[in-house]
Amino acid sequence: MQKMSFSKLLVGVDLTEISDAVINSAKQIAGIFGAKLYLTTIIEPPMPVLSVEPDTFLEAEELSILLELEKELQKEAKEKLEKYASDLSNEGYSVETIVEVGNIIDTILDLIEEKETDLLVIGSHKKGLIDKFLLGSVSEKLINKSPVSTLIVKGKQIDKLEKLLVGYDFLPNSKEALLTAEEIAVSTNGEIFIVHADTDIKFAHIKSVYKTIEEKKKQILQEIVSDLNSKGISAFFEILKEPAVEAILEEIEKYNPDLVVLGKRKSSSLKRLFLGTTAQKIVENAPSPVLIVRRKNE
Repeated sequence: MQKMSFSKLLVGVDLTEISDAVINSAKQIAGIFGAKLYLTTIIEPPMPVLSVEPDTFLEAEELSILLELEKELQKEAKEKLEKYASDLSNEGYSVETIVEVGNIIDTILDLIEEKETDLLVIGSHKKGLIDKFLLGSVSEKLINKSPVSTLIVKGKQIDKLEKLLVGYDFLPNSKEALLTAEEIAVSTNGEIFIVHADTDIKFAHIKSVYKTIEEKKKQILQEIVSDLNSKGISAFFEILKEPAVEAILEEIEKYNPDLVVLGKRKSSSLKRLFLGTTAQKIVENAPSPVLIVRRKNE
């Protein structure tokens, strides 16, 4: 299976109190994979309609005031990003800054394609100057629409990556998530906790079939753990007979991981919406940063 190494990170910086946590977390990932950082601030126009038909709604003087405000916001953003970039460069990181005006979702998706980045890093918080990286419609759309893996920084920044919790369902997307966690653990001497939500319990009335599947799952997970152990990685697993969201959130509370790693697959619109809802619930309620791994070339 192809490795999921990240080489270019697009880091969404909204210039609020969470920006330090987002950048420091991105720095941890970049350090592991030797990746380049693109620090990015997107400024939405005060009134988007004005970018299309400004003369219809405002007099020249009023329009001039808004354009001046936009320029000031761009200038402030550039200065702050350059300060972050300078500090990171002094630490040996490869950094580029980007400040653009436009719709946040569309601009980020365009930049992912333009810069050929393979990881999007965004933050979440409850209030701030720019409310576009909040958990809600925008972040949910970014999680679902992003063609690459997404790291959502919340609750706490990533200072270390020694405890990794992986949601695992035996499908290709979760295998990619586990592979990514393995790459991180090798670099950080971390341990991996694999959580599987056994939703096949609904077939328990077919006892012989359910028992066979249950035993096979345990066997496969034990083989995975043994393989990780043979590579010098401490690993263990837990099978919980409850829905994925509840199972993962329950174990996050107990284990207190530095990072939660989940898989994301592209499928039909309905499945993508369902996956987004599941991932969003975990992101909304998890007290830890969450990495949603998207399979490459999908």
